[in-house]
Amino acid sequence: MYSAQIQRVLAIPSKRFTRTLVPFLTRAEVDALLAAPDLGTWSGRRDHNFILLAVQTGLRLSEITGLKREDIILGAGAHVRVIGKGRKERCTPIARSTLKVLKGWLCEPQRGDGHCAISQLQR
Repeated sequence: MYSAQIQRVLAIPSKRFTRTLVPFLTRAEVDALLAAPDLGTWSGRRDHNFILLAVQTGLRLSEITGLKREDIILGAGAHVRVIGKGRKERCTPIARSTLKVLKGWLCEPQRGDGHCAISQLQR
């Protein structure tokens, strides 16, 4: 009884729309973001490192918030290993300048911990 009406509804073409490209940040905008955290505090240095890693690697927010220290591979061929959309593993290289900043951050003790994480990562 309703099958003819359902077929007509399903035959209606979907609206076509154009997708706008997501614009990239300018160098000045990136510099402003990196200058915003207070590097005199633990949380400011943490935020600076996360922003720097996000800008340099293009990781999604969900990928950054899911990072663990063992996901950052140091040394030759330094990279970050993440599980992205569709549960696909993705390895993103880290630039030398970013690696230097990350190593400094990873040598800072975690909250409530007096150990340097680099020795744990290089095992």
